[in-house]
Amino acid sequence: MRVLEHRRHSVRDAAEDALSPVGRALARRVGATIGPFDRVVTSPKGRAVETALALAGHIEARRAELGRLPDEALARVEEASPHSFGEYVRLARASPIVGEVARRQAALWVEELERVPDGGRLLLISHAGVIELGTAGAVPGPAEAFGAPLLPLEGVRVTWERGRWTRAEVVRVSAETTGPVRR
Repeated sequence: MRVLEHRRHSVRDAAEDALSPVGRALARRVGATIGPFDRVVTSPKGRAVETALALAGHIEARRAELGRLPDEALARVEEASPHSFGEYVRLARASPIVGEVARRQAALWVEELERVPDGGRLLLISHAGVIELGTAGAVPGPAEAFGAPLLPLEGVRVTWERGRWTRAEVVRVSAETTGPVRR
């Protein structure tokens, strides 16, 4: 059994690709409650790298595929403007292009989980849309009930066991932990 926790980056500075002071403090608070992780993989974007370091203190790899959706898929997602995980699942089923991105994200999850020892934990840090589509590709049934798309530092936790997904849950960050957080 291996566990993947895939989180969205923390609150960013609106003017640059970095975390805001609030985002850094929030990531440190959440990081104190979620580790340790055997492997940490992040998008190459600055805000994701900063989040990974604040949450786990180390990074083993940076993957471009976690950094953004391909242009054509991004255009379809922006056009559909999904307001829930269920809408991402339906979009992945309806659009071959979006569905392929969802399947590739799920395959990336498995590839990275295979680098973690049995019983180990993997942390991925990426971005809105990327996580929801990966979830739609990996665990579409449970994802349909996950509710609204992710806010900063929220994510999903899935378990991979004997070659299949056995558990899946959405991980929300409580207002008590974060204070007010905006998308």
